[in-house]
Amino acid sequence: MSEKNKNTEPEQTAENIPEVEQSETPTSNEETISSEENILQEKETIETTNTAKEKDMEVHHHTHAPHGKKNWKSYFWEFLMLFLAVFCGFLAEYKLEHTIEHQRAKEYAQSLYKDLQNDTADLKKAALYENRVNNIIDSLVNFISSADFSQKGGQLYYYMRLASLRYDVDWNKATLNQLISSGNLRYFTNTQLVTQLSNYNTITNIISKQDDYIFEKRKRAVTYKDRITIPKYDQALASISMDDVALGRKNTLIDSIRNTNMPVQNNTADMLNAFANALLDTKINRQNQRTKYYPKAIELANEIMELLKKEYHLK
Repeated sequence: MSEKNKNTEPEQTAENIPEVEQSETPTSNEETISSEENILQEKETIETTNTAKEKDMEVHHHTHAPHGKKNWKSYFWEFLMLFLAVFCGFLAEYKLEHTIEHQRAKEYAQSLYKDLQNDTADLKKAALYENRVNNIIDSLVNFISSADFSQKGGQLYYYMRLASLRYDVDWNKATLNQLISSGNLRYFTNTQLVTQLSNYNTITNIISKQDDYIFEKRKRAVTYKDRITIPKYDQALASISMDDVALGRKNTLIDSIRNTNMPVQNNTADMLNAFANALLDTKINRQNQRTKYYPKAIELANEIMELLKKEYHLK
């Protein structure tokens, strides 16, 4: 390109700047101003909202009565109400426990009453039995002392069998033993009742101990008996019921056997006397049972039953 042409090109001045470039700057400024206005409006809105909430909170706060300082009366009444609540709860629990214990005591009383009824019936029967056996032992001693006992073998078998028997009281002590072992005897608040139960338990143990003495002495008598009698003849008297003997009931079969002359394997005086002496040793214990311990046990049982009936209104 020639220099002439270069010089003829127009120069760009401020006046020659296109209008488009001049119009861009004002548009940007307007957007900035608009954004700032929006931010200011949002701040005003937030401040207005917060102010409204604060006023609402103030109004809500002032609806409550002002809390004044508590005096000693307020504390006293609060303590009293708390104390009464705890105390009433304690009374309710105590009442419930007392009711439960009383109900259990009544159940024990009913069971114990039935046990004592059975015990007294059995003790009366045992007393009749021991009285009858003691009489038979006396009859045996007199019989072997007579001159003609060898001619009455059936009578000898009869005396020897009955005299060597014994009667064990069938105690009904399940309830009493449970009361003692479990500590539930405390359910009975009547001290007299508790004392009599203790005495009854003691006398029953004494009777059981006496039965053990009789059993040991009886075993010695039985060893002599087995050396005197013949088993097949002894079995002929196995049907004897001690109830019949104790109550004095007649048995025609036994009466006929007693009048039969049964043979024995050893009828020497020494052997017969050894057997009789062993039975006489039991007689003292049997006598104590019948005249001393059985009546005492029956007396205590009756007293306890009366106390149970009165205390727990048993029928």
